[in-house]
Amino acid sequence: MFGRIFIYKFKALIRSHWLIGWNFLFPLVLATAFSLGFGNLIDDDPISFHTMDVGYVAEEDSTFLTVLETLSKSTDEREAVINLHTYNSEKNAKQALADKEIDGYYLLDSEDIHTTVSENGIVSTTLLQIVKDYKNFQTTIKNIAIDHPENLESAVELMGSDLEIIKQHSFGHSNSPYLQYFYALLTMTSLFGSWISTFTLQGMCANMSERGKRFECAPGHKFKAIAAGALAGILIQSASNAVLVIYIVTVLKIDLGLNLGLILLITTLGSALGITAGTFMGALLKKPVLLVAVPMTYAMLCSFFSGLMVASIKQYVQYYVPFLNKINPGAVMSDSLYIASNYGLTREFYQDITIMIVIIIIHIILSGVILRRRNYASI
Repeated sequence: MFGRIFIYKFKALIRSHWLIGWNFLFPLVLATAFSLGFGNLIDDDPISFHTMDVGYVAEEDSTFLTVLETLSKSTDEREAVINLHTYNSEKNAKQALADKEIDGYYLLDSEDIHTTVSENGIVSTTLLQIVKDYKNFQTTIKNIAIDHPENLESAVELMGSDLEIIKQHSFGHSNSPYLQYFYALLTMTSLFGSWISTFTLQGMCANMSERGKRFECAPGHKFKAIAAGALAGILIQSASNAVLVIYIVTVLKIDLGLNLGLILLITTLGSALGITAGTFMGALLKKPVLLVAVPMTYAMLCSFFSGLMVASIKQYVQYYVPFLNKINPGAVMSDSLYIASNYGLTREFYQDITIMIVIIIIHIILSGVILRRRNYASI
């Protein structure tokens, strides 16, 4: 009986035009719109790190030049911070800056280290920070030489072992923040599965349709039938998510920062989240007109607070009402994708996965209790 109902429900769902339109085609259209809007920003994220071309003007070598040469070398821990260009006069450095061959240059004279850049931004901040740290280094060494000359050699060795001064710290993959919109899109698509369940239950409840009346009078086991319909819905919604992920990665050429297997696993769990939420709604609602309006409102509200329309909304919620992010299925799912892509499979990632599983179990238990207690005066 389970297998037969599963096949019947699966066929009924894939033949539904609204399902193909909303759950398969609409997410592809929205992903394309996101790609057109954020594609270049993702490929060339303005806040991501880029090696800077820096000029150096001085009549003779100095300790500061040694620092710059160190920063121009790449290591296993980081890429080169700067590409160093040396000039014999400030005139040549100014010309190189005007021709955009360099992002800025240092001029070393007897009084100070002068920094010149074409515009304010991350380049100017970084170059000034290099000078600031170098001067702090010099001051520290001078103070030790005066106050504790016996410790000077060990201090120089200790501080000289880290002359790089500025490192590019990488916690995970450091993906573009604009990927958050695509994570929220995957969340929305998963939650769209909620109206698959309400559609399935419409044919299983006597107060929803004529088919529901026949089903309620049938001697079959209701829970098995509902479980078969839910499994068919999860399979179809998982396929919808897989199509969307493959489209984003292969057609739009956007790297989501996760291997395909892991992201499909998370979206499949999200599909189960949407389907069980829809089952709970279908069991709770009694008017057929609400079976579309309520799941759509639910999916869009959860997606909104997960950052689909405004990426920073989740941060505001976390600051003012952090508990809401823990009970919002959309925020939890998008957060699991973000954490896995940027930081790896950390404790917070497994915490999000656990919350999703707990919400699924709660939906199943509540749906079973409501449907089991449902009775009718007459059918």
